[in-house]
Formats: sequence, structure tokens, C-alpha cells
Amino acid sequence: MTLASAGYIAYLVHLEVPPILRPTLEAVAEVLTRSASSMVPARGEPTWASVLRVASLILANNVRVELLSAAPFLGALAYPASLTVTTWVLKLLATARFGEGWLEAATGVLRMPHTYLELLAYSIVFVEGCVTAYHLARRGDVPESHVRRFAVSLLISLAVLTVAALVEAYGIVLQLQTYQ
Repeated sequence: MTLASAGYIAYLVHLEVPPILRPTLEAVAEVLTRSASSMVPARGEPTWASVLRVASLILANNVRVELLSAAPFLGALAYPASLTVTTWVLKLLATARFGEGWLEAATGVLRMPHTYLELLAYSIVFVEGCVTAYHLARRGDVPESHVRRFAVSLLISLAVLTVAALVEAYGIVLQLQTYQ
């Protein structure tokens, strides 16, 4: 599922953003650009404090995606929608920042380790949400053994997302410190 998600993202990068969605996605890109300014380390702030602050912002967003992806029935719509919106917003941001070099910048994200950690975490809970939806549709209830497995999957996914957020935040903070 993780590799399929990465392949889907690589496919989406090459599609044109639908004109009807462009204003909304540009508004999202603008909000992200403004919120990124809060990631700039304060003068004299230790690196570890900056990393934890940035990681907490990243993790808060990623947990929202995780919970939507895990939801039975809703996850089947939310997960691909999240991948699509995220990819197209990234494409718009990369185009605005790098012009003709947008493709290299956008696909550069696919080479970063935190991307695969996040996709792995989302894939774990997405599959469990789909299995839960199957049980609900087929039987009308969810076996207790699956409820335990689903809870463990959520915890594992959260742990992986935490590591991904720390890795991503460390990279961001190092880049920001280089340009100060």
C-alpha cells in the first residue's frame, strides 16, 4: 500500500491541477506558506527545541490525516483525497517557488525518508479501516480481535508518524539554520 501510494503521488505530479480546484488549492498553499513562517527558529533557540516545536506542528497535521484514513468507510475516500490534495498543493508551491524547475523540487519530496514513513503509517491504518468497514458491512459488527489489532495499528502508526515528524523537522530546522 505504501509503494502504491508513492506511485499514485508520482502519477498525480504529472497531471494538471483541475482549473475548478485551482483557487481552493492556491488558498491552501498560501495558508501553508504563512504557517511555515512560524517554523523559523527564534534567535538563540537551541536546535533541539526548534526540532521539537516544528515536529509538534507536523505531527498535529499528520495525526489528522491518520485518523481520517483510519475511519471505516470514510478512509476509503479521505486517504486518496488527502494524497491528491497534498500532491497538487505541493505542485503549486513548487511551481510558484521554482518555476520551470518545479518537477525536480516536487519529486525531491519522494526521495525524502519522512515521506515513506508517513505513507507507511497512513497505509497501516487505512488497511485496518478498510478491514473494519468490511466487517461492519458484512457482519454488522467488528470482532473483538480486530478491535485490538486496530488499536495496536493506530499506536504503531502514531509511533511511525512521530519518528517521521522528527526526521522531517530536523531537516527543516537544519535548512532554516543554514539560511539564517
